[in-house]
Amino acid sequence: MHTIYRALVTAVLLLWGYVIVTGLSAGEGPQALETHLTVGLVGALFGALVQSLPFAYFLGTGFWVKAFVRASGASADWEARQKGWMKSRGYLLLYVPPLLTLATAITGGMAETGRVPVGLHSALVLVVFVVQLGAFFVVPPMMRRNSALMDELADTHRLPKPDTPELDEYIAREEANALPPLFQLSRVLMFFGLQPVLIWLYLRFGTEGFKGAPYLPFALFGCALFSLGFGLNARHDPDHPAPSSRAWMRGLVAAVAGMALFVALPHYLSDFFEDFVS
Repeated sequence: MHTIYRALVTAVLLLWGYVIVTGLSAGEGPQALETHLTVGLVGALFGALVQSLPFAYFLGTGFWVKAFVRASGASADWEARQKGWMKSRGYLLLYVPPLLTLATAITGGMAETGRVPVGLHSALVLVVFVVQLGAFFVVPPMMRRNSALMDELADTHRLPKPDTPELDEYIAREEANALPPLFQLSRVLMFFGLQPVLIWLYLRFGTEGFKGAPYLPFALFGCALFSLGFGLNARHDPDHPAPSSRAWMRGLVAAVAGMALFVALPHYLSDFFEDFVS
């Protein structure tokens, strides 16, 4: 993985170099500025995608280590060792570059309209380039150490073989400790309950053809999802399950509170976004 990451970062840095070249000539005319804005957007999106890979890698391998430890009966020390990447000196270089990249892209658009000085955008370009170059050298060794730990764990411990009492015991233990499916579904529903409002905000302030989309259907759909999720969460809580009547009463209260919030929200957000866009 570290080899792939370095190759992708190399491509990002080369692309950013081209973006910088177009930025130096952006003042030569509208066409030059349009070229810079286009390649700058592509560079920011590609860079943010590549910068998210280390997080996905470490979190994904963390789940693998946790599952392997449980299945093989290994010590919990393996999980603590795997989580050492969060305490390393290179941890900052995992989440600072994406934030800087987004800040650079945003200030680029604002500099074009004169809302921020061009110098601020240029300074951020230099900073994010240097920080990403540092990640090129620091992050791959972290990945190699993590990969070596996984190999050591796999060589030291063995998983239960199929059709053995050990595997049956492990499956029964996992099923006993697993969260109820409807409780897990409740969290998903509550999360997606907020998405219709975000979609409406995008249609209203991020598009021209759909900016007149009515708000109420999005708010009602979002409240329905959140209310259903809230009720299921209370009813199927593995530690303190509520009776059906109380759980669904909580869901109804959540729906009423959500509608009150969603009705008030557009008024304040509209004023804010209109001022920001203008």
